Amino acid sequence: MRAAVLVAPKRLELHEIEIPAPGPGAIVVRVRAALTDGTDLKAYRRGHPQMPMPTRFGHEFSGDVVAVGPARAAGTAPAFAIGDAVACVHSAPCGRCYWCERAEEELCESVMRTKILGAYAEYVEIPAHIVARNCYRKPPEISYAAAAFLEPLACVVHSLDILYAGARTALAGAQTVAVLGDGGFGLLHALLLEAHGTVALLIGRRPERLALARELGLRHVLDGRASDFREAVPAQTGGRGADAAIECTGKAEAWEAAPSLVRRGGTVSFFGGLPAGEGVCFSAARLHYDEVRLLAPFHFTTGAVRRAFDLLASGALGVERLISRRFPLERIADAFACLDGGEGVKFAIEP
Repeated sequence: MRAAVLVAPKRLELHEIEIPAPGPGAIVVRVRAALTDGTDLKAYRRGHPQMPMPTRFGHEFSGDVVAVGPARAAGTAPAFAIGDAVACVHSAPCGRCYWCERAEEELCESVMRTKILGAYAEYVEIPAHIVARNCYRKPPEISYAAAAFLEPLACVVHSLDILYAGARTALAGAQTVAVLGDGGFGLLHALLLEAHGTVALLIGRRPERLALARELGLRHVLDGRASDFREAVPAQTGGRGADAAIECTGKAEAWEAAPSLVRRGGTVSFFGGLPAGEGVCFSAARLHYDEVRLLAPFHFTTGAVRRAFDLLASGALGVERLISRRFPLERIADAFACLDGGEGVKFAIEP
């Protein structure tokens, strides 16, 4: 089978490798759609500590089951059958460690070590622990491309779980959340906030993405190039500042600006990760005397995956509109060159 391999920064190659054979409880999936995301683009540009090169990569996908491994225990039936269309994520918690026992599955001691990569390929094996916890049958009424949003949407669902739990007041109704960043994750956050009844104030700098945000029905969109958003957000909120802010750019300057966007008693959530070793500076007085709360959500839980799947199955969010272009697998290098040049939001790779 063909599989994309990142052999060095900005150097992608298609390699011929063997089709995997599923182990006990595992399945092999014929990939029908794999989506690009910000983590993949970061890895493409500069490498990633979780993806030492050369590496297969890609982790947002859906497809069809083509092989099923033997049952893990005698007398048990496989969870899926050949021909099933599935949507799944690339990791699952162990359910046994210190963090899993305390309902902190996203921090499971093995969740990153046992994740899978390699969705930019014709086939991918889904190991038993993911099949058992985070794999679902795709409803026929949603496309493979829409189903591939399961992983990023689960991240956003978990992100908002952390935000709602950590905020001082309920973030609904007249509450306002500023979202920094008009990429895929910024748009998904804004869409889900609005679906929850929260006012999402999306801040971005790319005209085509801001236009897409308006087409998606987002009512409060700020062009960060036209005005200083640190002044525009208070102007939109009666001078107080937003009730919360979510940083989705993964840039240090946005991390440092985010606390200035919220009101006294507000909450800041740092969703976009920074490169390893990079530090940021905040005003201690602002955080202390104004009781500004700082959060940093990571990954997702099995509950977040379940709710993300239900959202996708409902079709309520219209996530497929975030796909700017589609590429066959043999043009994956072209796709990442376009992303690196600032084109599009998310691309679908269709082997």
